[in-house]
Amino acid sequence: MMNFISAERTHVLETNVFVERFLTYRDVFVEYFKTMNLIERGEALTYENYSRLADNYVYNIKRFIKLGNSYIEKYNLENSKMYESLNNYFVALIDALKYLDYDNNVINKAQVAKARSVIRDREVDFMNEVRSYID
Repeated sequence: MMNFISAERTHVLETNVFVERFLTYRDVFVEYFKTMNLIERGEALTYENYSRLADNYVYNIKRFIKLGNSYIEKYNLENSKMYESLNNYFVALIDALKYLDYDNNVINKAQVAKARSVIRDREVDFMNEVRSYID
């Protein structure tokens, strides 16, 4: 006898997996900001600079956008508040890059701190939307 998982249960499981990935990527992005501080203090590995860090950061953002879009499309959430909040999160992540000066390998610390605050607010907004979506 085969045991089939209902579509609703599959949706809940996939949502849980997506949220887990969100949390993993969030941790990855936090590490990038920690690395910025190491670069600024001169404690990073010699080959690590803001340009290289930004390239890797953008690569991970693109991977997460692809994952997010796949989930959004699968459940037809393109015009939902959840999609909007996820998109706002991505925009906040990308906006943080404009406070890096790649040529001189320096950052605008005050602006990066504000950008991190906006990112945290967008994370909370997204998680609240996920909560309301699955309730």
